[in-house]
Amino acid sequence: MTDTKSDEIDTIAYAVSYYEAAQLIADSTDWADNNGLIVPFFALIGFSLENGLKAVLDFRKVDQSIKWTHSHCLTKLRDLARGQGLSIAPHVDDLIEQLAVPHFEHHFRYPQKATTLSLMKPPSVAAVTNDLLKAVFVYIDGPNRR
Repeated sequence: MTDTKSDEIDTIAYAVSYYEAAQLIADSTDWADNNGLIVPFFALIGFSLENGLKAVLDFRKVDQSIKWTHSHCLTKLRDLARGQGLSIAPHVDDLIEQLAVPHFEHHFRYPQKATTLSLMKPPSVAAVTNDLLKAVFVYIDGPNRR
């Protein structure tokens, strides 16, 4: 087995796969309070946003010594991606702000970290996440790559 590094296309592909799984969950229920799928949904969305932003940083070959490659800090990743010229719509920025702390602190991974949050309904969150992923794909010139 060869040890190869991933690139921005691999990273956006992971972001999209997390998003697609989240979209299946978003479409599957009416989203009453305490739905059992809410935690995995937001975990998937967090990883989708994280990988989408990292695809920009991979594409721009941002210095890894600033420790973004293993970061789960959505606001740091957003700010770095924005600094590389990614245009982030206000509604995407709002979602990143809402999820930054719970994603970074692993609220969606460990029950000991869980807290009560007031967030948008999953179908809306999935749509906003899709908006970011589309912007990233265009930014990394995905449509013209083969």
